[in-house]
Amino acid sequence: MPEAFETHFAQGKEEEKSPEEIKEEKALALAKEIREIQERMEKEGKTIEGYQRIIELTQEIKELFEEKERDFEAEVKTIVANLEKALKEGADKNEVAWGLAGVGTKEAMELRERLLKEGADKNDVAQGLAGVGTKEAMELRERLLKEGANKSYVALGLAGVGTKEAMELRERLIEEGVSKSSVALGLAGVGTKEAMELRERLLKEGASKGYVAWGLAGVGTKEAMELRERLIEEGANESYVAWGLAGVNTEEAEEFRRKHLADNPTLIAKSYSTGRAIYNGIICRYGYEE
Repeated sequence: MPEAFETHFAQGKEEEKSPEEIKEEKALALAKEIREIQERMEKEGKTIEGYQRIIELTQEIKELFEEKERDFEAEVKTIVANLEKALKEGADKNEVAWGLAGVGTKEAMELRERLLKEGADKNDVAQGLAGVGTKEAMELRERLLKEGANKSYVALGLAGVGTKEAMELRERLIEEGVSKSSVALGLAGVGTKEAMELRERLLKEGASKGYVAWGLAGVGTKEAMELRERLIEEGANESYVAWGLAGVNTEEAEEFRRKHLADNPTLIAKSYSTGRAIYNGIICRYGYEE
């Protein structure tokens, strides 16, 4: 049987250092080199080369601690452009619809309209609206429902959207008989107070514990971690619990992985993917744990 995390650490092997610890060690080594150059120049005389090296080392330290902000605007433009190109070259329309998950720009919405005109499945377009909570996206969901899209797929496509309008649509879908488990899964990426209360209600009303756990993907709040503990104690399917940890990389989530999943490497692997391609797009690509 593969070695558990606890066993591995108990054998005295050095723990892996965190990125921050590695960064600090590099910075200390660079600072040490700067001090050595300064001390040498004090004894042997100042040199241009010495000063140039100090400048280089100082810049390296600065770069270590400068985090570049992601340019989401540029990312989504690239995504839409690549999907448009793929569509022209014969890509499956439904796969293109899925690939638009998490992208709500004007160009993305226009591409969705084009996909519908060209025969893309309404259910796939509905699912591909995951992570998009704009007015235009909500209007498209309503239209898809009127045109016969499966209500469960619309519920699933609300993942990552926690707006007032999205919560109201979930309530309406429940009243119209949509599977409570689908609604629970479609709460992935939403960690608001209202979303947590809805999860509790869905559990009381018979929603699958596994699907509620799965629908916690991307949510790393204290309340979400407590609910995971409770669900696994109550027998929720471990694979669903694992998938429901995707996008949550906090210290608490890593401790949960060690405590509950370490004996099964497949579960550890699953915990870094939602198990659903569309949800990976919004949960793992953008992340919702902060």
